[in-house]
Amino acid sequence: MRMTVAVLMVTMLVTAAGIVGCKTADSRSSKETTFLCGECGEIKATDACCKADAPKCGKCGLAKGAPGCCKLPEPGKNAALCASCGQIKGTDVCCKADAPKCGKCGLAKGAPGCCKLPKGN
Repeated sequence: MRMTVAVLMVTMLVTAAGIVGCKTADSRSSKETTFLCGECGEIKATDACCKADAPKCGKCGLAKGAPGCCKLPEPGKNAALCASCGQIKGTDVCCKADAPKCGKCGLAKGAPGCCKLPKGN
């Protein structure tokens, strides 16, 4: 009987820890990557992503004002944002030492992820 109660309590604790530690869109760890959608330029899996009625940019064809608007190196392909600076990973401006920092979010000012990356990313 004691063994059954002990196993049950351990199972409950493990389950509770799993629920509390669950990742959501608002509480991302720094190990998760945020992607810009190659089709519209918005952050993937957000309400704004691939919105049918979004106005299109005349230059790049992506959603006008989206984080990736006129910034995606290859329109049509998703792009990963750098959690350290907010720029598109692998570009020449990613983690540039002399880039001015945004006073609100601390990322590179004007980067696609500036003030748009989920907190804790």
